[in-house]
Parts: sequence; C-alpha cells; structure tokens
Amino acid sequence: MAQGETRSGYGFDSERLDRVERHFWREIWESVPAEVAREHRIELHELGPVQATLVGAVPDAQLPNLVLGGACGGAVAEGSLGAALDRVEAAGVAAKVPISDGDPEAEAAEELLRSRGYEPGYAWMKFARDAHEPRFRVPDGVEVTAADAGGERPFGMIAATGFGLPAWAAAFFAGLPGRDGWHCYVANVGAEPQACAAMLIDGDVAQFGIAATLEPARGRGCQPALLRQRIRDAAAAGCQTLFVETGERVPGRPSPSYRNILGAGFEEAYLRPNWSPGG
Repeated sequence: MAQGETRSGYGFDSERLDRVERHFWREIWESVPAEVAREHRIELHELGPVQATLVGAVPDAQLPNLVLGGACGGAVAEGSLGAALDRVEAAGVAAKVPISDGDPEAEAAEELLRSRGYEPGYAWMKFARDAHEPRFRVPDGVEVTAADAGGERPFGMIAATGFGLPAWAAAFFAGLPGRDGWHCYVANVGAEPQACAAMLIDGDVAQFGIAATLEPARGRGCQPALLRQRIRDAAAAGCQTLFVETGERVPGRPSPSYRNILGAGFEEAYLRPNWSPGG
C-alpha cells in the first residue's frame, strides 16, 4: 500500500502527518516540569528535520525513547540522523527509529542505521480516517469526561501506569490537559477513572494518542468510548484528517487496540518498522 492512500482510496498527506507526529511528541516533552527533566535526564533534541526524545532514567522503555524524522529529506544527507544517533548513544538509551518505505531518504537511513548496529523490529501501523460521524456503539456504563487542567482527574497517573512506566513518569502527561491544542479525556467505569486518551489538533489534522487503560477495566469498552468522543470533538473543531497508530498485527500477539481502531472507522495507511540497537 503506497503512502498517501488507504486501502479504500482515502487520501492523506503522509509528510504532513509525520510533521504533526513530531509536534505531538515535542509538546509532551515541553510540558514536563524543568525539575523533573533534570532529575530523570529527560532530553529533547531537534536536529534539522530529526527529533529525538530521550529519557535516561528509563533507558529501555520504547515509548519515550524515540527518534522521528530520520528519513525525511536531508535527514541523512545533511547529517541530522547521525547527530541524533550520537545523542542517543551519549544518553545511554535504546531508542527506536521508525522508518517507512515511502520516506524520502528511507534507503539511506536504513543503510546508516545498519552501520550503527540497528536492526528493524516490531512495526507500528499508522491509520487514517476523515471526520465522518462515528457509527459504532460503545458499552453502557462508561462515561467519558474531559481531564482537568488542574490535575484533579488522574490523567497522568493512568497514562504512566497503563504504559508500564514508573510513577514519576505521570509528569510526562499531567501537564497536557488545558495546553493549547490538546484535548485530554478520562473514561470512568462506575465512579472510578480507569482509562485515558488524548488528541492534539494541528490545523485540520488531529493526532490521537496516549490511550491507556488500567488493568481492572480492560475489556470494558473504555477505549472505544474514548475513540468515539475524540472523533466527534475533532469533527466539531473542523478537522479533516484524523490519525492514530498502534503495533502491527502478528500471529500469536493480542491486538485489541488494532481491533478497536478499525472498528472506529480508521483504515490502515502505512506500516513503519521500528529500528533499534540489536533488533
């Protein structure tokens, strides 16, 4: 499947989506309090078109240690990817570097990554849809509310716990509710907050992310309810393209997120292998 078109022919601008993705992660890093960043060696590096988000305190965690834009035009030719990999090595983390076949410098980036000891690993599928009204049903008993900017609803805690990060990592996400362009949500089962999700609106594009559910509520329909609310809010904000990603489907590996995303009307757009040191 070529970048720029889903299986059914829905068109999108893959370079634009990748720019929004970098914006999404940059905003998360910029929201972290300075004292937390110092204590846990949280770094943000922008090197030409390449962006590296690194956390020395959790060197093996794939979610926060990420190099984006590694195959953009000029990323290899102008040395930006090589410089980013130098920062990764200096930080002592195992960062993932997503590269897709349709990227302008994909072949050169893959050659450089191999020379630095990186190998392609588990890939992520990117999905896209327009803002048509969601037609899927969600279970009764799940209430979606906006996460409070003051932190009264535990958006950051749910995200950190759901992603298997240490408790202090709630600071990655706690500052996002109320931030310009961000829409953050909590799903309640009964009276208890059990799941979270967010989206960043950038012009007419909405990126969905930070979807996590606490163990007691998994399988209760929290994420479909959060998807439906974000789709509706993105449409109300005038968005034309909505996108999200999750791990690829492989035999023997559960994929409830993949199923939820397809059920919400998203379509597979393109697959991105994640390169990492030693595979």
